[in-house]
Amino acid sequence: MKKSIALIFGLVAYATTSAAPNVVDELIGQGVQLHEQGQYDEAIAKYKQAEKKAPKNALVKYEMAFSYHAKHEFDKALAYARAATKLDSKDIDENLYSLIGTIYDEKGMPDSALAVYREGFKKVPNSSNIPYNATITYMRKNNADSAYAWVQRSINNTNLHEGSYYYAGFLASQIGKWPAFYAYTMYSTFISKKDEIIRDNISRLYGKTKYIVIKKGNSVELNTPKIKQTGSDSTLNNNFILSLQTMFATDSLGKRKLYDTDSTSAQQVEFLLHVLKRCVKEIAFTDEFEDPIRRFYQELINERLLDAFVYSLCEPVDRPTFAQWLLKNRGEQARLYHWFNKSWLML
Repeated sequence: MKKSIALIFGLVAYATTSAAPNVVDELIGQGVQLHEQGQYDEAIAKYKQAEKKAPKNALVKYEMAFSYHAKHEFDKALAYARAATKLDSKDIDENLYSLIGTIYDEKGMPDSALAVYREGFKKVPNSSNIPYNATITYMRKNNADSAYAWVQRSINNTNLHEGSYYYAGFLASQIGKWPAFYAYTMYSTFISKKDEIIRDNISRLYGKTKYIVIKKGNSVELNTPKIKQTGSDSTLNNNFILSLQTMFATDSLGKRKLYDTDSTSAQQVEFLLHVLKRCVKEIAFTDEFEDPIRRFYQELINERLLDAFVYSLCEPVDRPTFAQWLLKNRGEQARLYHWFNKSWLML
């Protein structure tokens, strides 16, 4: 993820400068194209030509660092990237500091990487990539609380960063923030274009919910997840789990109880549809859940798009069930995506 972000920047930089071409811009553009083709030495040669003509051009040094990083020549990459920070780099700071932190990470220096991310985020407080990278570093250090704090900074600056929302849900489950786990995991599933993320999310939503109540023979036992927080957070999380456990005790799926074993994909979807609708309502209407993602679920309900949302989430589990719903509700999925793109994302 870190690598592709920087590469995208390089392409954009070339595209924007080519409108008013000069020798330095042309050399940078040629270098970016060579880098894309895996010809890193040739790309570096182009950047060195550009550097001779523009020794104080931060973009030239950044692209040089990026190609040296691709060659795993980390010391050279770091030297050029650090040199870029001493120049006028404000237009590339997000990618520049992400690259420097990545290099330190790959050199086995996580504390140095985190120091860079903190420095970079002060310069680019609207960045989503820098705090996302810091999240990954803290996860590697097995510091889930700090990782969650940083991923929150990332998602506060973006509605569409797949990795940030995925890890927000994952980390929330690790530290026992159960409303946030459901809120971010559902949202991550909805925006993701990666099959592995979608499958993993659905598996965790299903598995973690199915086993908060366990049937053993003729008896049913509560299997309450761990709650690490104290005070109001602990009360919020306990109340959320208690609400789900109460649902298990009172609700049925026809003749089946929610805690009964699901033997078909259609039964798994039936279970998920029931549970996720309840979770959305709990998230939207629980005042104590003071999180920006809550507004998404409130507006989803206000627009009467709850069914379209949960059926879309469950489509990969059992497509025939989704197709049957779609036949009876023509246009609802299109209305969901239209609202999401035009209203929620404000495109």
